[in-house]
Amino acid sequence: MAKTDNARTPIRGAGWKKKSTIATDKYEAVSEAILAALTADPIRFADLVERVAKRLPDFEGSVGWYTISCVRELEMQGRVTRHTRPVLYSKPDPA
Repeated sequence: MAKTDNARTPIRGAGWKKKSTIATDKYEAVSEAILAALTADPIRFADLVERVAKRLPDFEGSVGWYTISCVRELEMQGRVTRHTRPVLYSKPDPA
């Protein structure tokens, strides 16, 4: 993954007080991999990271760190659903 510019994407998470950004190219790659990896059936975060890593074999950086950052932003956008106890992730119910 070649870095083309210094563009940054803001990321948010429920309850986060500190503003944060990540490289836009990494955000786009990881977010796309997350959405491709998820189905309506909830999965554990560790399984999500594994699926993302398989889709991005040449990724530079911590796949786990970028996955949690991107999945929280996708959750804030309503594109990912986070289930609790235990924490599981899925695509939102289309109904």
